[in-house]
Amino acid sequence: ASGAGRPSLVPLFVVGFLVMIAVRSTGWLPAGVLDGAALTQEILLSAALFGLGSAVHLPTLARTGARAAALGLSAWAVVAGVSYAGVLLTT
Repeated sequence: ASGAGRPSLVPLFVVGFLVMIAVRSTGWLPAGVLDGAALTQEILLSAALFGLGSAVHLPTLARTGARAAALGLSAWAVVAGVSYAGVLLTT
């Protein structure tokens, strides 16, 4: 069977995301729907972050030492800096 077991070139969620961008760009959706979508987005993002945090095994994290903590802090600083620069450039 040709193509069996091969992942698709573009994941389905990416296609869905692009479709939602197109729908949102049309202006067809009423403000109430957009407000509900924004609330749903916040709730789902919070749930995802909680799930990620719950998966952290503290004894393992303590064993990895300061290098892992420094890497995480460095990554956070880069993301925060780039985000802040983006805000400054767009306002």
